[in-house]
Amino acid sequence: MGDWGILELVLYGAGALIALIQSAIFAHYHGVFRRDHLRLWSLSFLALAVYLATAGASTQLRLEFAAGHPVRLLLSSTSLIAAYVQVALLVIGTLTVWRGRLFSRVVMIEALVLAVAIGLFSALAFAFDPGYAQERFFLRVGLRHLITGVAALAMGIVIARQWPGSRLGPRLTSIALVIYGLDLLHVFGAYLVQANGGTMWPWMRYTTPISLITQLFIGYGLVIWLLEDERERAEHATDAAARLRHFDALTGLPNRQYMLEHVDRQLHNPHGTALLLVRLDNLGNVAAAFGMDGVDLALTTSAERIEEVARLRGLFAARPDADHFALHGAGMGAEAGAGRIAEEVLDALARPLFWNGRELALEASVGIAIAPKDAVSADALQSRAEMARAQARREGAMRYRFYTPDMDTELEKRLVLQSELRAAFAREEFVLEFQPLLDGWSLEVSGFEALVRWQHPQRGRLLPDAFIGELEPLGMIEALDAWVLERACVAALAWQRPGRDPIPVAVNVSAHSFQRRDFPDTISTLLQRTGLDAACLELEIIESIALELPERAIVSLDCLRDLGVRVMLDDFGTGFSSLKHLRQLPFDGIKIDRSFVVDVLIDPRDAAIVRAMLALAHSLGLEVVAEGIETAAQLAWLQSAGCDRLQGFHFHRSMEQAAAIALVNPPAPAAHAAAQRSIG
Repeated sequence: MGDWGILELVLYGAGALIALIQSAIFAHYHGVFRRDHLRLWSLSFLALAVYLATAGASTQLRLEFAAGHPVRLLLSSTSLIAAYVQVALLVIGTLTVWRGRLFSRVVMIEALVLAVAIGLFSALAFAFDPGYAQERFFLRVGLRHLITGVAALAMGIVIARQWPGSRLGPRLTSIALVIYGLDLLHVFGAYLVQANGGTMWPWMRYTTPISLITQLFIGYGLVIWLLEDERERAEHATDAAARLRHFDALTGLPNRQYMLEHVDRQLHNPHGTALLLVRLDNLGNVAAAFGMDGVDLALTTSAERIEEVARLRGLFAARPDADHFALHGAGMGAEAGAGRIAEEVLDALARPLFWNGRELALEASVGIAIAPKDAVSADALQSRAEMARAQARREGAMRYRFYTPDMDTELEKRLVLQSELRAAFAREEFVLEFQPLLDGWSLEVSGFEALVRWQHPQRGRLLPDAFIGELEPLGMIEALDAWVLERACVAALAWQRPGRDPIPVAVNVSAHSFQRRDFPDTISTLLQRTGLDAACLELEIIESIALELPERAIVSLDCLRDLGVRVMLDDFGTGFSSLKHLRQLPFDGIKIDRSFVVDVLIDPRDAAIVRAMLALAHSLGLEVVAEGIETAAQLAWLQSAGCDRLQGFHFHRSMEQAAAIALVNPPAPAAHAAAQRSIG
């Protein structure tokens, strides 16, 4: 072996070692980043290492063994298969980066099978016929240089056109591939010259190092490309994390932190800064009726409408909480301007919204606070706006209110009240009273309405209006419903007598309890546990409860009717009562609100309304109960109008359970006389 042969062997060995190291580097990065193209690049450079090692060995043995010798054939086949597989893997890996996704398994298998087939054909064709040495050399060397050179040159051009020149990795890879491709085509050109009778160019012996160096730089370029990609992904992830820290993912609006920072910067405006806090008050019902997709639609649509108002008014919109939105801006010290904006927001939210062919109605409340009049910090301004919003919500749907200083005092009272309510459950301070319901003709007791009272340690016995509203935010309203139902059923069982018509007890049920899917099952279990007959229990619900989720209400009402429990529509006439609702919802009767009964003798319109209610209900086969009767004249008028049952202070006020039992089960005359004598 001459000096040139030794140098050639060293170059092949060094190239194989470098390719092996690069393969290991890409394999390591694949384990770290789990990118498909890294595995392909690793296998590509492994194939290159195999090619260089076997090609070097085959070159050194060409003088000792004939072309058809098994050793030469094995080395030639291995080197050529590895060479074409290396090109295929490198191309697939680079195109995977370009496409952003891996090729299908079928495509990759087909590409690799084609590469193996070309390699085998190149190694075996003309291997056993010494007369075809020129053709054999072309297939084994010339064809490989041609295919690999064209592929490398094409890849270099594609990379240069598809990736920006400011990135070093793609640029270095592109340049190295172009040089590598041109070098291989240059070698192929030299072969053609020699095949046509020319002499080998004298510089050809020195081009092998160029090929090895360009392959080395291809590997370096790919590594730099990888690191640049990962740095870009990390930067994007950092930007995304920063955005998530300041913006809501669903609506894209600024979150509470960002909003407060912005408001803080606006507080020093000499013309004042206003913060309008908007809450969607019926998202719970939306979730129950339409699912979480419906909630997302409600939130995104509300965000778009609020943002539109903000943009037209030169304000900023935000989403500081799950069901809250906000508008804020400097130069809005006048209440009139802020009030007009609140009206625009409520009007925008009141516009129809449809989901799968069904209308999705939104309910909202708005609270307004203005700096520096109401607060001097962003956090305090939001707190004041929330107080005003809560007051607006308590006054009704789709309202807005400005913050006033007395709301602080009111809030302190509410917090104290909520604390006392929690203790009231533990100390069993709630009691039941019962107000009789009388037959409209005989005026005999035909039932009782259970009324909850709170025996406050300092304030005495409180009516529901003083505390019911605070049970809902505490999440305790369902617990109170369950307690009232249990005690009412036990009491009703106590005043029943065999052989006599049932004397039912009527219980008001909150929206939270009635809208539960298992509410009919809860009532069924309660009746079984207490032993009360279903005919002895009446439930009263207000119309808005049923209309929030009409489909579910119909199912619940049908189930309760199947149990034998009667359901009355309470406070009829104060909501959106209509013939349509009475026809669709299977109630057993209606209860006319006392606001109509009070003025039935002095206001002809109220009298006409009550007569219409009676006629409407009776035409539908519904029973009618009038409450709030306080005079004999009212009683006479309602009896003449045909009211079925009556209730009011004119007959009885609410009473304890023992008094209710005594009212429907008076003592026998003899026992009563004996009791009077013993007292005397």
